[in-house]
Amino acid sequence: MYKKITIKNIDIILEYLPYFKNTKNSFYKVDKKLSLDPFTYSVRVYSFIKDLYENNFIIRFNHSCWQEEALKYFNDPKLLDSANLLILRKLLTLHVRKDRFCAGHFAHMIDTGHILNILKRLKIIRDNNDGVS
Repeated sequence: MYKKITIKNIDIILEYLPYFKNTKNSFYKVDKKLSLDPFTYSVRVYSFIKDLYENNFIIRFNHSCWQEEALKYFNDPKLLDSANLLILRKLLTLHVRKDRFCAGHFAHMIDTGHILNILKRLKIIRDNNDGVS
């Protein structure tokens, strides 16, 4: 159904874990002169998003209908403790795509630590080889 995720794919994405852990990093800038989308992400964030696409983390599914489910993982980060790889892919897909229509959504997910929490869960899945080939 979806393109397969390999250990190599996961390892590429996990290279960003230290970047998102470091809250001293500048992840984006806001230019209030730009009314439609005042958010400009750092080169590293844009690279992260590009790598999500290139490593099969962004998938086709009806993410707009899945927002209520995604909100559960955002409101209760402990739910991520049991999230599988497909759930992580759906969350990342939703956040990347939602940012296209809701300026600053991805920035908010970074600021709240949600992207970091997703990456931490991904590392646990990687370390346990849980559902990955």
